[in-house]
Amino acid sequence: MKVIITRPLEQGVEFANLLKKEEKDFEPVLLPTLELIYNKIPINIDEYDWIVFTSPRGVKGLFKNLDEEGLKKIKEKKIGAIGIETAREFRRTFNMEVDVVPKEYTAESLLESLKGRLSKKDRILLPTTPASRDILPKNLNGDVIHVYYSKEPDNLKYKISMDLKDKLSKEKDRNVVLTFTSALTAKNFFKYVDEEFLNMLKKQYIVSIGPITNRAVGRYGGLKGYIPKEYTIKGMIEVIKYLKK
Repeated sequence: MKVIITRPLEQGVEFANLLKKEEKDFEPVLLPTLELIYNKIPINIDEYDWIVFTSPRGVKGLFKNLDEEGLKKIKEKKIGAIGIETAREFRRTFNMEVDVVPKEYTAESLLESLKGRLSKKDRILLPTTPASRDILPKNLNGDVIHVYYSKEPDNLKYKISMDLKDKLSKEKDRNVVLTFTSALTAKNFFKYVDEEFLNMLKKQYIVSIGPITNRAVGRYGGLKGYIPKEYTIKGMIEVIKYLKK
């Protein structure tokens, strides 16, 4: 079974390796619809009581912008993470645990989890991307810094509308799983999908990492994907394994 991975390349390779580890019969196909660029920005950690992350890339982006003194001061801050993958990345990068992870890995759930922990005086740092949703910035006393951004890879239109379309036209029904891990991966994909290609996709499987991403799949492609119980890559792999049976 082919699994089309639309994540940025570095994260896509991780996804592919996890898939192959689970089952050798999976055939990952890397088709990044985003390319990540990390920004260099001066950050004064002293100004903040909390740092809240909405993705592992935000963790990496902050790390790349801190000097030795800033890295030491991280240990004095309270940390919020939108989900366990972001929490794992923080632990791996900074060698410490986060303070808040919501039960449901969405911005709305993270906001609710934070409200009971924050005081009115607390200042919050939100290291993120311009493409992130504005739920947290609108409702928290915080500063948004864009530690990374994404751009569309070169030749994406050809890779989707010509190359991938041709490959899928030769596949049997229900032999391909198309995966999306963010609304932007879906948006960049479906803008190059014509009606003929869309009809091909209706005969295959789609797996979205969570409900926000799945709504984007519906909005841009008019399709509905499967959603894992746990909104993580490992959760998606469990769904893919189930679909293969």
